[in-house]
Amino acid sequence: MNEEYLSYVDYLKSLNFEKKLEILKEKYADKKIILFGMGVFLDAVIDNYDIKKYLNIVGISDKRITEDKSYDYKGFNVYKPLALRALNFNVILDTGILFEDTKKYLKSNYYVKKNVKIEKLIQIPLNETLNNINEKFKNFFEYFITSKNIFLSIKYLFFCKTNEIKAKNNYIKNLKRIRKSDKQIRTAFICSDVKNTEFIGLYNILYFDKDFKLFPIIIVPNTLLENEPVDEEKMKKNLEFFNGFNLKIIDGIDRKTGELACLHAFKPDLIFYQKPINIKDDFNAYKMSENALTFTIEYFIKDADFTSMGSKYFRKQVSGMWKVFVNNDEDKNLYSEYTDIENKDIVKVINKNLNSGIAKFIKKCLNRN
Repeated sequence: MNEEYLSYVDYLKSLNFEKKLEILKEKYADKKIILFGMGVFLDAVIDNYDIKKYLNIVGISDKRITEDKSYDYKGFNVYKPLALRALNFNVILDTGILFEDTKKYLKSNYYVKKNVKIEKLIQIPLNETLNNINEKFKNFFEYFITSKNIFLSIKYLFFCKTNEIKAKNNYIKNLKRIRKSDKQIRTAFICSDVKNTEFIGLYNILYFDKDFKLFPIIIVPNTLLENEPVDEEKMKKNLEFFNGFNLKIIDGIDRKTGELACLHAFKPDLIFYQKPINIKDDFNAYKMSENALTFTIEYFIKDADFTSMGSKYFRKQVSGMWKVFVNNDEDKNLYSEYTDIENKDIVKVINKNLNSGIAKFIKKCLNRN
């Protein structure tokens, strides 16, 4: 699965792009439109939104297109830039990031008529930008009041996004709640990769520790897109594989909704994610931070897929975690650099045996020693 594509799908969801399209529909109600810029972002838009329902799109263009004849791409006519002057349209909506470069390119080469407007496809109203800034400061003050640590609060204000600070607020509250309780720590494990089973050691350590209540390991598919069906044969094989370890397991995905209803029903205090890249929105760290501490373990950083790890989607998935555990300082520096979380106090080094060290760290954090 393409991580860049996933990052764009995730970005569009975060923008509530469906609502943005409603606004664009009203703004360009009587306009004929060209989408400019063919790339992964445009694919994410076309694949996941019925854009024709909102906009009267004449076609698509890109500076890389050189064919003289137009052709069809995902139901749209494609034109080279030079052919745009002969077309009847009113607006170009840029799907790229470097909007000013696109505008200059089209105007300076006289590819469009003077009366054609060139604007961004993603249009963020000023009031929404101001609301986002206000929300970030609101979470900053809440973190300061809860933590009583002005230095950390200022640090997170500069280096963390709004939802990351919000997650940190949640984790402080969860830590206090669990520390006050004398009940067993309700713990869930979410698995999507049967090739890597190192975490089973940690599962067994916690399973036989009276301070923890372990739920069956939740098996989830590594499909994240709403329109991507679950590979039933693969899920069956994964379940059979873990049965060989004599572990309690459960197929967690609701086939109709794609949600992980069992995880919400378990109401865990602690959630282990085996592969952050395979976490769906319904049970990602940001959402689950409201009621639980979330973490993952990177056992073999040097063998990691760094292209995947450096993607925006992966970065987003781990930046909301309570902790990412690694085995040494070198791994910490490498992981932090690629995931852009150097200043977010998420990566924790556990020397020697990772699984037993993590168990001890968690017990100490939660006052269960």
